[in-house]
Amino acid sequence: MLRRATRVHPAGHWPQADAAGSVTLAFDDRFRRRIQLNDDSGDPFLLDLARAIVLNDGDALELDDGSLLTVRAAEEDLAEVRCPTPETLARIAWHLGNRHLPVQIAGDAVRLRWDHVIADMLTGLGAEVVRLRAGFTPESGAYAHHDH
Repeated sequence: MLRRATRVHPAGHWPQADAAGSVTLAFDDRFRRRIQLNDDSGDPFLLDLARAIVLNDGDALELDDGSLLTVRAAEEDLAEVRCPTPETLARIAWHLGNRHLPVQIAGDAVRLRWDHVIADMLTGLGAEVVRLRAGFTPESGAYAHHDH
């Protein structure tokens, strides 16, 4: 019988030492309600939540047998953007928001999915753009609700 994950525990609110395994997912795969997945050992399970929510890096999925799987953000191709002045940052933020691009605030940088056209535009606006691989968890937005 296929294992079922029916409950999510937020990062920092569950005993990580009790994790029986992990599941590594790209951002697009971390906003689901019901889908068959494989954990990092290759064992299948059914994600079967009451509603779709964003699964964040460090959250835990509780399986029907009570065991826990740690959610890990898969590395993705990202652009990390830094700006020399607050004015440049404001201009960059406007252009990214105008395109409804998901962004992650990472200290003094903004991260977004790699797109060479967007990277060229940002460089042309005065930003420093570096391509990297990292987990991606964009801001949820002012109107989003995040609860478990």
